[in-house]
Amino acid sequence: MPQDALQRFEADPEHSFTLPGSYYFDDAAYGSEMPAIFYRSWQYACHMSLLAEPGDYFVRDIGDQSVAVLRGDDGELRAFHNVCQHRAHRLLEGQGKAPGVIICPYHAWTYELGGALKHAPDSDNVAGFDQGGFCLSPVRIDSLCGFVFFNLDAGARPMAEVYAGLEDEIRSFSPNVDKLTQAYRREYPMAANWKNSVENFSECYHCPGQHKGLIEGGLDLESYHITVHDGHHSHVSRDQGDASAFPLDGDHAAPRSREFGGWLIWPNLSLEVYPGGYLNIFHHTPAGPEKTVQVIEWYFADETPATERQEIIDFMHIVRAEDIPICESVQRGLHSMGYSQGRFMVDAARSNFSEHAVHDFQLKVARSLGLIAA
Repeated sequence: MPQDALQRFEADPEHSFTLPGSYYFDDAAYGSEMPAIFYRSWQYACHMSLLAEPGDYFVRDIGDQSVAVLRGDDGELRAFHNVCQHRAHRLLEGQGKAPGVIICPYHAWTYELGGALKHAPDSDNVAGFDQGGFCLSPVRIDSLCGFVFFNLDAGARPMAEVYAGLEDEIRSFSPNVDKLTQAYRREYPMAANWKNSVENFSECYHCPGQHKGLIEGGLDLESYHITVHDGHHSHVSRDQGDASAFPLDGDHAAPRSREFGGWLIWPNLSLEVYPGGYLNIFHHTPAGPEKTVQVIEWYFADETPATERQEIIDFMHIVRAEDIPICESVQRGLHSMGYSQGRFMVDAARSNFSEHAVHDFQLKVARSLGLIAA
């Protein structure tokens, strides 16, 4: 897409208009985002608790790439491109436990959990067959607060540099985050571009009119504040005190236990900690130019949510149900010949009404695609 198509989009949020609507449905734009954004950024795999024992694995797909993260016999975490080195069959699906080895379903090529080829049937009869030349292709791996990430860019900077200060900030809300375990997971298919989904998360300008239950029983908008960082955004507010819909959990009481914390981890992962230590992952997974799967995961100390915790899950399901039709309506509206570019609503206080985090997200997209100078 030509650079001049940006028109009135600027690096200064106070004077910038939004990206043109075509960036949210154009096939070429979506195709360019995969190598420029998703194959060069840290992508969420799973929580460490799902990889507790040797042989435990988790498969995560992004675009046309697939990565398997697993725990080796030596206790080390590794990630590999999820493809057999013989004829390119996928090796693993979903999550589970590999019985000491990884066996390709197609021709039974067998790999050690460390990635080395252990056995290829009938290879003894193949002239010049070099077993050592067919190891699984490694992928960069890192972690943040007990969550495992991978990066297809071998030269990527460590997460501690990309998201400087983020781990300490999250731990101030949930100090035992790495000791939690997944208790609930749900997928929400949505007929909207992934950027549409991320931007909806990145502002609370719409909250008073669209999430009345959240405002009345959750967030204190007067204290809501957004901060933009190089690799992430922070959303913080107090809860509603005694009227809060989020009961405190003494097991995870933290210094900021009466506050809500939300973070966008560039480019497409949101992490939220609710008053009392309730934590969820909100993964905006691209599935096409106009399709996204929102994956919600909840983490507690126990695998089975207690009644009050399930009530919080159900409460936030209502919020998801309110947001999805909004995003889908915006997606349809972006096609309109009557729409070009909107104006960011940015205030100096960086309040809940401000869309400066949405602008920063769009700026990161534009810079990643080479549409605007870094």
